[in-house]
Amino acid sequence: MALKANNPTASQPAELIPQWLDEAMADWASGASTVLTIETADPRREGQLIDHIISRFDHILRYHPWTGLEQADRSAGRFTAVKTSAHSDYEPGLQNECRDLGGALRQMDRLLRQKQTALVLRGLDRPDSRLDLNAELISAVRSWTVDRDILVRKSLICLISPNPLCALDQDTLNQTSVVRPELATFDERLALVRTTVKRAGAPLDEDRQRTIALATAGLNLHQTHNVLLKTYHVEGSFPAERIKRLKSEYVRRSDVLEIEDPKVTFQDIGGYEAAKRLVVQELIRPLENPQRAKESALPLPRGILLFGPPGTGKTLFAKALAGQVNLPFVHLKPENIFQSYLGVSGQNLAKAIRLIEDISPALVFVDEIDRFGRRSTDPGDGASQERNDVFGQMLTWLGDEGRKSIIVGTTNVPNSLDEAFLRPGRFSIFLPFLYPDEDARRQILLAHLGLVGGRSRPRIDEHSARRAVDRIAAQTELYTGADLELLVTRAKQRFFRSTCQAMTQVHLLEAHADYRVATDTRRSLEEQYRALGPMFANSLELLMRTEHQAPSVSPG
Repeated sequence: MALKANNPTASQPAELIPQWLDEAMADWASGASTVLTIETADPRREGQLIDHIISRFDHILRYHPWTGLEQADRSAGRFTAVKTSAHSDYEPGLQNECRDLGGALRQMDRLLRQKQTALVLRGLDRPDSRLDLNAELISAVRSWTVDRDILVRKSLICLISPNPLCALDQDTLNQTSVVRPELATFDERLALVRTTVKRAGAPLDEDRQRTIALATAGLNLHQTHNVLLKTYHVEGSFPAERIKRLKSEYVRRSDVLEIEDPKVTFQDIGGYEAAKRLVVQELIRPLENPQRAKESALPLPRGILLFGPPGTGKTLFAKALAGQVNLPFVHLKPENIFQSYLGVSGQNLAKAIRLIEDISPALVFVDEIDRFGRRSTDPGDGASQERNDVFGQMLTWLGDEGRKSIIVGTTNVPNSLDEAFLRPGRFSIFLPFLYPDEDARRQILLAHLGLVGGRSRPRIDEHSARRAVDRIAAQTELYTGADLELLVTRAKQRFFRSTCQAMTQVHLLEAHADYRVATDTRRSLEEQYRALGPMFANSLELLMRTEHQAPSVSPG
């Protein structure tokens, strides 16, 4: 590998050193620690580091389990393997590449003490959390952080890892200086767009280039370059829609987030008029009129909590809200965060939060937010301690005044949330979502039949079907939007199996006659949620509305 990495910051003057790298080197120069832990999965960040230390150190070592210990050979312009004696009785002069971690650490230790040396360690994560396999690395790092000889020689050790707790234990990591480079700044992405566009010979004006740079927010430099190249290879140009789709694929690979570009708005869902009106007034209008909001010193809502029975359309309402304000819809799923290995859940959440803030402004949807919003009562249990750590991280993020994302959480059990989760400054709006009323049920049925809205329509006798819809809407009290969608699907299945030329009220009424819900249980559940309203909902208008008519929403 050539000593100069192929990255957009190579050979830049010192004043243009990336901020993360400047801060990292300041930590080292101040003597805070001889070991820098650089938390990144971006090969271009590694390239920036190599480029920088080449300009400052005469002796540079690099280790990866696959390539073994290597040293910078300036005359050859590349890294070459470090050889050690094999100590063979038959061939005493035989040399082996230093691939064994223990042997390589001893060789590194000797060189770090002899002369000023920069060492870069890579590929030492243990995804299975078997840190006992890294026992020698942990011992070496603990020794190096306080070693007087290394401090006197002004040697530098850099551990590059996307998940440092998969390489070191927490106590050892705390003895190092941890540096977390941003994924990629707007200026870095813009520079990469300009370079790629120029090499592709596809001239774009400055506004278009800036639009593309904005569209790649949430990607690191390596991913941005790949997305640009793939887009041009497929399209012969750089359409923003293709770039957004490819970005969504990369975000999904992070295993902690999913991102989509919602196509629904409030016009596509029925009911919830009071909730829509409140959100438009307190969130959408300030977003659409930023100058007026600034003149009013009006902050945006910190977060929105939707609570109510399952199936009432909380998820679709959140998607419609994202579509209404034209923001990316980021889905933070608890099952992607919580893992069985100790330490991994907190690390996953920290990774997700950093990624979200890089993508933002965005609307972040957290389904079953109660899984994050409860403390554990068993302080002696390791898993309970980790749950409390995750709770603390989420609490800090919700209350962060610099947070750029808008969080929409949902829960079926709002009374299980910790009191600290519900304090002002974390969630600004609390919206109860109860069962749809008759008018809303009618709109939901018509929507799923394709008689209103943009859904596909079966071959149908519209006049006959509308008569059935009116009858069914009147007889489906306490049905959720999800129930009504399934009821329509069953009617379509009956039409498919029949010999009829068009779907009629007969198929709908037969499907309704065969569909049952636990009415008594739901009535009791609705009463419980209504009782919770005054405790959680902080809008008198909304409370008055829900006292007289349960709002509704059609599931998408």
